[in-house]
Amino acid sequence: MIKLVAIDMDGTLLNSDHVIAPQNIPVIKAASAKGVKVVLSTGRPLPGLRGELQTLGITGADQYVVAFNGSLVQSVTGQVLSSTSFTFDDYLLLESLAHEYDICLCIENDDAVYTSSHNINHVVVGEAYLLNIPLRIRNESELSHEMRMPKCMFIDEPVKIDRFLKNLDPEIKARFNFLHSDVNYIDVMPKSATKGTGLAKLAQHLQIDPSEVMAIGDQHNDLAMLDFAGTAVAMGNGIPEVKQVADFVTGINDEGGVAQAITRMLA
Repeated sequence: MIKLVAIDMDGTLLNSDHVIAPQNIPVIKAASAKGVKVVLSTGRPLPGLRGELQTLGITGADQYVVAFNGSLVQSVTGQVLSSTSFTFDDYLLLESLAHEYDICLCIENDDAVYTSSHNINHVVVGEAYLLNIPLRIRNESELSHEMRMPKCMFIDEPVKIDRFLKNLDPEIKARFNFLHSDVNYIDVMPKSATKGTGLAKLAQHLQIDPSEVMAIGDQHNDLAMLDFAGTAVAMGNGIPEVKQVADFVTGINDEGGVAQAITRMLA
């Protein structure tokens, strides 16, 4: 019996217009009404999920999100269940890489997107807009050493992103979780933070067994939560690696693949 459904956002819950596919809304609301925990599991922070949570009726202190690719697990009212953060020294190392490769580094938390670059590109501006949080230019001396840093991102033109990944020192690559989430983005999380570890912590808190969890995703950063869940579902538009580990493949995001998967498992 499925008691918790973890759903990725971009390419999964959201269609090509970056809004919730309309087919998904009534099905998710019906699942919630039956007592199933529907959890958004995403690289975004909580402020960047407010509209979607409201649309789906996922509100109240007993509802949860797995944010920042698992670095932060919290209720939709903001109560933190689990938090994993970079140290300030971690940030300084990542900042040195940004300078070495002439690439823009951003810190993301619930408060803002922070960058030390004064020559910010349009993709960085768009990221802050998408997440519904301010964009702040701060150098390292202006940042608190106690600041929560659940996620960093290298955001730049595809040619710079590709060059960075190709030349990244294997020892540094092994120190953090680097996820090439899109052509303009590399998500970076602490090594112990994945959507899988975040989902595991939430399931433990709710006393739900992994066999009672279904996870739905489409990209590399979804693999860990698909591995954790008793039922792993790949979107029809998902990458081959996701489809390979899935128990079944549902429809594409533009056709309400999430609704199809939930209907199949909860009918």
